[in-house]
Amino acid sequence: MTQVHSFYRALAPPEPLRPFIQAFWLYDGYRPGHGLERVLPTGTLELVIPLAGQRLEWRELDGEAGACAEALVSGPRRAAFDVPTAQQSMLAGVHFRAGGAWPLLGVPLDALAGRHVELSSLWGPVATRWVARLSEASSDEERFALLGTAFLARHASLRAVHEAVWTALGRLRASTADVPVSSLVAGSGLSHRRFIELFRREVGLTPRDFLRVRRFQQALQRTREDATASLTWLAHEAGYCDQSHWLLECRKLSGLAPGALSAAARGATALPPEERGQMLPIG
Repeated sequence: MTQVHSFYRALAPPEPLRPFIQAFWLYDGYRPGHGLERVLPTGTLELVIPLAGQRLEWRELDGEAGACAEALVSGPRRAAFDVPTAQQSMLAGVHFRAGGAWPLLGVPLDALAGRHVELSSLWGPVATRWVARLSEASSDEERFALLGTAFLARHASLRAVHEAVWTALGRLRASTADVPVSSLVAGSGLSHRRFIELFRREVGLTPRDFLRVRRFQQALQRTREDATASLTWLAHEAGYCDQSHWLLECRKLSGLAPGALSAAARGATALPPEERGQMLPIG
């Protein structure tokens, strides 16, 4: 199924890739009225590919800035970062499911957590040639086909996932209920230390941090759905201890107070619905 907006197309990957990749996507002609967007933590990994030779720039919440001029792997993270919209006019990308990048990239995800890494440092020269072909492609269909072909080739030498991690992720996807880390460990049949080690390797975050990001995303969704909801109600519905807990986590993960986050989330109308839990217009 293809989802289409004026500048945005998303396509489900070929069937063998669907347990690992949520969507391939393309931006073409994205020119919003705002100049800066905040990329929120989702617990997943994103591959972003510039198609017009543009540099990709970013700035962390602590002010540290970076840039590169090639395909970029943005690892799972616990805090947001900012990107200028001018560089987003023509992009391709891959949105991985939680735990899905490990078997296809073949790199321990905790080595990528909180980092932006050039794809060529993981794949070597083949990455540069592949990006060149994507840039030279004459249609969206050709670009989607190139994305699919590349990852189907990676699928042929798929790295095994650990059943305990995959089962835990399936349990979390199947329910929005708050799940204690201890319950995930108990269900794994592994020691606490071993489960944490495997989860970090394959997901990129510890179970505790992954659950923090999951809870934050659930609160953000409720914010978008009900503009009149009180902070106390949102905190309770999302599983926070109280309003002050939600305030603290909101600032740590997004860099914004809850009121500012809510306003930005409800004002993200320039973005496709699929992107609104991940990107916010902020300037």
